[in-house]
Amino acid sequence: MDTRIHIGILTSAHPIDDVRVNHKFAQTFIQEGFRVTWVGPNHRFSAPDPWREDRIEYRLFPRAEGRPGRLLAWRAVRRNAAPLAGVDVFYCPDPDAAAVAVRLAGEKKARVVFDIHEMYHEAMLSRWVKGLTGRVAAGIVRRQILRTCSRCDLVVAVNESVLKPYRQACADSLIVRSCAPAYFAQGLPADVCNPDKSTFTVMHGKADLWRGTDTVLEALRIARERLPRLRVIMFEAAHGFDRESFVGRVATLQIDNIVDLRAAVPLGEMPAILRTCDAGLIAYARPLGADSLPNRLFEYMAAGLPVIAPEYSTEIARVLHEEGCGLTADFENPSSIAAAIVELSRVPDRCREMGKRAREAFVNRHNWQAEVKPLLDRIHHWVPR
Repeated sequence: MDTRIHIGILTSAHPIDDVRVNHKFAQTFIQEGFRVTWVGPNHRFSAPDPWREDRIEYRLFPRAEGRPGRLLAWRAVRRNAAPLAGVDVFYCPDPDAAAVAVRLAGEKKARVVFDIHEMYHEAMLSRWVKGLTGRVAAGIVRRQILRTCSRCDLVVAVNESVLKPYRQACADSLIVRSCAPAYFAQGLPADVCNPDKSTFTVMHGKADLWRGTDTVLEALRIARERLPRLRVIMFEAAHGFDRESFVGRVATLQIDNIVDLRAAVPLGEMPAILRTCDAGLIAYARPLGADSLPNRLFEYMAAGLPVIAPEYSTEIARVLHEEGCGLTADFENPSSIAAAIVELSRVPDRCREMGKRAREAFVNRHNWQAEVKPLLDRIHHWVPR
């Protein structure tokens, strides 16, 4: 008989190599000695097919296609989760999966952890509907999520801004930020602004309009006149990326020699790539950026990179200002982005000092192992085996 604490991860949308759900929560559960079962769609961002983590038991179903399929994905979650036996805790990173979990928890005598890491009724919903219809839909979605929160044992949130609209319904809540795993800081930090380098290299991340890529491309057109040795690394987004259109856009702006577009890579390869850079960008526009506290902020800090982030991102700006490890700009304004990049590159001593402070802050205060410990303590308290 397997006496390990059994965690059931239920997700209607997240891929099996998702950074927060797999590389952070699932891997932490495994390292803690828990048994982990994953119920979710059979798709991945960048891992090779057919990639599996051999320490996880999978119950996968075909990924939902289109909006109607996404809205009904909870049915596949329920169908595949219902037969699970001996689950002690359900961990759910999607509202519809969490709703399934609370219905199953009673009969299975399990606890439910709902991980809220998006503003579902605002930024996420705005990608689907807008205007009056969007406002009506937002009210409906928020009420449904509040109801789910009220039935969960614990609501986890990526930051305080994301938790705030739902906190009133939570019997218990906890902030667990998406800090990077400790291995991101292994080895030497990035050699920021070394005078022997031929380029000033900035990491952008996924090339995606939702993540502000088009505005960054405009900024590069402006910045190239003042910083001819600039280079920016971007990765193809896993889904919906139109390479031909992107390459055409880059050519039109005459920044072909600046943009280093690459295929997506597994998370484990990112630390080495980041160590080749001099700075990191978080390019979200207001709909996504206002309340975000993304993985990449902490990955940049772990690598020892100064960060340029949106001035309207309250959570990100607070970390940058408190730790003195970056600049802010208006990422809806190409000129503002370009000015920040040029400013950082022209004061190398300041740039290096910011990177040093970023890495020290990560090691001492902003790493995943320290961040997730209160949740693990809670689970051990619930299931004292």
